[in-house]
Amino acid sequence: MRIFMIAAVGLVLAGCTTTPDRYAAQLPHDDPKYNTAECKEIRLKALEFDNKVGSRMAIGLASGLLLGPFGIPIAAAADAEREDARRLFAREVHLRCSSKPLPKNLEIKPPAKPKPGRTERA
Repeated sequence: MRIFMIAAVGLVLAGCTTTPDRYAAQLPHDDPKYNTAECKEIRLKALEFDNKVGSRMAIGLASGLLLGPFGIPIAAAADAEREDARRLFAREVHLRCSSKPLPKNLEIKPPAKPKPGRTERA
């Protein structure tokens, strides 16, 4: 049972995207886009990015303690939204600060924004 839990946690952690501030720090400083105003602006925003580590740890710990192995999917689902936010932000950092093509893990499309004046019906 413990081996299953350790393997599941390892898989969840292996799929995590680097936080935007760390991603911005590892970009090559000699890239032509790196010193542009757009890049400097997004790098400052990356430093302020709220990763919500405390709430993620609390959800994971509580679900693990209360539900045992059944809590792993709950913790993973709770972290999925933050993972998407990190990936989108890191994608934006890359697009503004690097001339290189997007890495495979950042080849995602941002969610479509609804057109003004239209309402979505269920």
